[in-house]
Amino acid sequence: MAAPLLNTKLCIPPIRPNRVPRPHLIERLSEGLRLNHRLTLVSAPPGFGKTTLIGEWIGNAGRPVAWFSIDETDNDPVVFLSYLISAFQQVDQRIGQTAQSILLSPHLLPMQGPITSLINDLTVIATPIILVLDDYHLITSIPVHQALGFLLEHQPPSLHLVIGTREDPPLPLARLRARGQMTEIREHDLRFTAEEAAVFLNQIMGLGLPEEAIRQLEARTEGWIAGLQLAALALQRKPDGTEAFVTTFTGSDRYVMEYLITEVLQRLPEDVHVFLRKTAILDQLTAPLCDELTGRDDSRAILERLEGANLFLIPLDRQKEWYRYHRLFAEFLRMGGDYEEQKMLHQKAMRWYEAHGLVTQSVHHAMSYASMSGDWSDAERLVRQFAETALLNGNLLTALSWLDTLPEEHVRADIELATCKGWALALTNEMILAESYASAAEGILSKIKEASPVGKGRLLVLRAFIEALEHQNYESAIALALQALEVLQETHENWRVIALWVLAESLERTQPISEAIDAFYKALQTGLKLGKHIFVATVEMSLALSLNNHGQRLEAIRLCEDSLRRYTDSMGNLSPAACLILSRLGLLYYEANQLEQSREFHEKCLELGKLLAPGDYLAFVEGSQAPTLFAQGDIGAALEALRQAYHLAGRSGYINADIFLAMEADFQLKQGNLEAASRWAEEAGLSPDDIPQYMRLEQHVVYARLLLAQQRLPEARRWLARLEQFCRERELYRWLISVHILQALVAKRIGEHAVARTYLSEALKRAAPENYIRAFLDEDRQVIGLLPEVHDASPAFVEELLRAARQPRPSQSTAGQPLFEPLSERELEVLSLVADGLSNAEIAHKLFIAVGTVKRHINNIYGKLEVTSRTQAVAKARQLKLLQ
Repeated sequence: MAAPLLNTKLCIPPIRPNRVPRPHLIERLSEGLRLNHRLTLVSAPPGFGKTTLIGEWIGNAGRPVAWFSIDETDNDPVVFLSYLISAFQQVDQRIGQTAQSILLSPHLLPMQGPITSLINDLTVIATPIILVLDDYHLITSIPVHQALGFLLEHQPPSLHLVIGTREDPPLPLARLRARGQMTEIREHDLRFTAEEAAVFLNQIMGLGLPEEAIRQLEARTEGWIAGLQLAALALQRKPDGTEAFVTTFTGSDRYVMEYLITEVLQRLPEDVHVFLRKTAILDQLTAPLCDELTGRDDSRAILERLEGANLFLIPLDRQKEWYRYHRLFAEFLRMGGDYEEQKMLHQKAMRWYEAHGLVTQSVHHAMSYASMSGDWSDAERLVRQFAETALLNGNLLTALSWLDTLPEEHVRADIELATCKGWALALTNEMILAESYASAAEGILSKIKEASPVGKGRLLVLRAFIEALEHQNYESAIALALQALEVLQETHENWRVIALWVLAESLERTQPISEAIDAFYKALQTGLKLGKHIFVATVEMSLALSLNNHGQRLEAIRLCEDSLRRYTDSMGNLSPAACLILSRLGLLYYEANQLEQSREFHEKCLELGKLLAPGDYLAFVEGSQAPTLFAQGDIGAALEALRQAYHLAGRSGYINADIFLAMEADFQLKQGNLEAASRWAEEAGLSPDDIPQYMRLEQHVVYARLLLAQQRLPEARRWLARLEQFCRERELYRWLISVHILQALVAKRIGEHAVARTYLSEALKRAAPENYIRAFLDEDRQVIGLLPEVHDASPAFVEELLRAARQPRPSQSTAGQPLFEPLSERELEVLSLVADGLSNAEIAHKLFIAVGTVKRHINNIYGKLEVTSRTQAVAKARQLKLLQ
């Protein structure tokens, strides 16, 4: 369960009834909206009325508003985007559903994915929305700046962004300014004019000052609203000294601070003065919390008095349950406070927030108390209690910041804290450092008699995770994962699911594939129960591969299609997590020689994969499309995809990048470039005496093809016999099909025709039920010549193979078209949607394909119909009766 969000950060501050009207600024803001500017920037130092101005303007802007008041804790990009999504959902609950599922990943993912998903939702809904980010200067996180910059760059026309800040954010402001896409309100704009100062001092504050006094105050404060407010508060308390006060008053920060002490705070009633001092440590105030800190029972009444007196108190919701002090006022109140008192106040605030389930605020005050007192016990207790939840819900940077704040020696001496930090580092790919914390935790475990089951299990899973991903020591990972599963109870599902995944991945590499499949299914069931979409997609991707390697292509397709339905939100959008499933579907359809469908899956996969973006996934995405591209004759694109995949895999450190070199060598071999393939084998150190390995099967089979092409038939036979035994022992029946086909080719060349027929018959019997057509088409053309001799092994499948080996015939729906090159079924479908008036994006959305795929289909349609526009295409199609 994710930590609860503080809803007051999403509330639009109520408009103060006693504000100074600023129609000229309101008009400038409205003009920017009418001109469809992307951004309104309100940038000025504290005390210039930025929030008040924005609040007044949006109240009359006539558009729904998503409001987000930012504080320092929002520098974790997952926290920031969680609030951003929730702000949008105040307008429409449909916005950001998919993005929220992405944020639940227990990995440090790039923010481009959820931001893109948000942009897509806003585009589809098309409701004009104003998004306000107030106090943006508190953001220092580069990933957050990058995410917001991406939103600005790809902002839908329906969205208008407003930023309130003390300083200009590191966003592409110059570009927006040059393009005329930004409205700017700055310090000189916000300063009160003499007329506005008169309204404020005389009408709102009720001072009745003469015109000259107002002019002098406005000049001395230079229109600084906070300075004028301080002056007014002081004058309310000494109305007889107006002339002397105006003569001496200046607007300098130092003087104002000193004056605030002498003329404002000290003149307040003692109980109010004490109230302000004790509540100044709070970022947000509510009456029960203030009662807790002050020992009073009338805090609500005091808050209302402070607001009515214009004493720098700002209500945060319309019910006036929550308030905050003006930032400038709060900063001053915290200066020079009693150290011992502030320390105890932080402790009280921590306990109140903890009791009310506000985790982030509780930890914040616990850390403040600990740093002042040297007593870290409460901070450590809270981090033990909440860091695990933060980790598992994607708030990795928040968890790491907590753990980094604790004394290092305390973390390494505590089994739970050391394990938690090990996990935080492992999930951010700092494996070596993570291992040092795991070792520290193990050292503690060896010295204590009893450890909690979840504590011990969590440590065992961490060790298994590191052994599998960092050291590729799968036997050790299996043993550790099994120990963890014995220790962890059924209620410890979050850790059991990771243990099952590590177990399955390790079994896949070392044991019969059916054992891995069983473990993957268990991991999947547990993951689905938890609702971990990204993690479940990872499991399903691996499971689909294992099923296919086991020779269960149709079951793998069923799994992937069920999965896609889960990754489609209520608006029909696919989650970026679906890219992993689309990648597998592309390969599964390739196996059946359904190349057009395969390419569409890969193109959509690549579109989504670039949003999800970790190198591990993108390497899969790039590399898996290469066989389809090659089979369609797009050889250059196939080779480029493999080079991209190799580059990405090399950066990730998890994927065996050699697989992509093997695929490239295979393509070279198919083109007759024996020299290049031979050089690859030599550089890879391959030999017919090698011991087969699961992670190198692609290399092994390509090497067998090379031996065959080199006419090294005895070595090819010996090597294929080893592969056959390995595939049988590991139950890798899809690979066994390819091995049998190659064995048939070797036997044919040696002259053992009966043996060749036996091997080919065995391959056909395994391939036919699952429609593994490419297993035959991807081998030497001699295989096709052998098929008639084994027709009886699987008559219908052999006929299908022979048809596929020849030039493909038009399908029933494309036959009889009066075109030299008929439109494919998919092209007819796209053409029909074009005729219905759908845009490329709408067609892509309807067919679950990439926009680029739609463009490719339309270009093909233009070429076949010999036209150059949509209108011409539809007209000619109707003339030829291709459209109903």
